[in-house]
Amino acid sequence: MPNTNQVAIQWFESRFNQALAEIDEQFNQYRLSEALMTTYKLVWDDFCAWYLEMIKPAYNPNAEKQAIDKETYEATIGFFEDILKVLHPFTPFISEELWHDDIFGERATMDCCIVALLPAIGEMDARLLTEVEAIKQLITEVRNVRNAKNLSPKEKLPLSIKVNSDVKYDAYNAIITKLGNIDVVSFTDSKIAGAASFLVGTDEFFIPLQANIDVPAEIERLKAELAYLEGFLKSVNAKLQNERFMANAKPEIIEIELRKKADAETKIAIIKESLKSLGA
Repeated sequence: MPNTNQVAIQWFESRFNQALAEIDEQFNQYRLSEALMTTYKLVWDDFCAWYLEMIKPAYNPNAEKQAIDKETYEATIGFFEDILKVLHPFTPFISEELWHDDIFGERATMDCCIVALLPAIGEMDARLLTEVEAIKQLITEVRNVRNAKNLSPKEKLPLSIKVNSDVKYDAYNAIITKLGNIDVVSFTDSKIAGAASFLVGTDEFFIPLQANIDVPAEIERLKAELAYLEGFLKSVNAKLQNERFMANAKPEIIEIELRKKADAETKIAIIKESLKSLGA
C-alpha cells in the first residue's frame, strides 16, 4: 500500500492534470475569469491547503526536526515549477521572479518562465480524485465537530466509520489521522450512541466524546439537514417528472439527476434512522 506522501503525489498529479484540462478548455472559449478562478483554486486550495499539508512531516515537539524524503521533495519542486507556468499569464512578474529562485538550481540565461512551455495534460485517476474529495470532506467535518464542541485542535479524537459506499478509507488512514488529528480509526456496522456524527456522501462517521452530546441540539441539526434534503429531493423529482425535460435532456444529464435522487433518498433514510436512535 502506498504511503501518505505517495498517495498525495499521485492525487495531486491527477488533480493538476484535471485542472489543466479545465483551464485549457476555458482559454479556448475565452472564459478568462473562469480560467483564473480554476488556477486560483488549484494553487491555493489543492496545492497549498491540502497537498503541502499531506506531505509536511508531522510535528513532534520531543523529536528532532524531520526532513522530507528526496522523492517527495523533487516531486513537489516539479509541481511548483508547473504551477508557475500556469500562473504566468495572470501573475507574470512574481511567477518570473519565483522561476529563478534558488530552489530550482541555477538556470541558463534564456531559461525564463515567459518562454517555458505549458505542461502537457496527463492522465487522471478518476477514482483517486473522487476518493480524496471524500477524505477532504471528512477531515473538514472533523474540524467542524471540534469547533462546534470547543475541542482543542491538539486533542486527538477517535473516529468510527460506517461505510455504505465503495470508498476504501483504510487506504487513506495515514492522511485521516494526520490532518484530522485522529487517534484511532475503526470501522463499525452500526451507529454509535452518544457520539457526534456526520455524513460524507452516504458514509456515516462517529466521534465518541467524553461528555454526552447535546441531544436536543443534535436533533435540531439533523432535522434541519433532513428538511434541506427533502426539499432537494422534491426539486429533483419535479425535474424527473417533467415530460419536456425527460424528452429533451441528454441521457447523461438524466443519469446525473437519477444519481442525485438515489443519493438524497439514501441520506434521508440515514438521517431518519439517526433521529429515531435519538428518540426524535
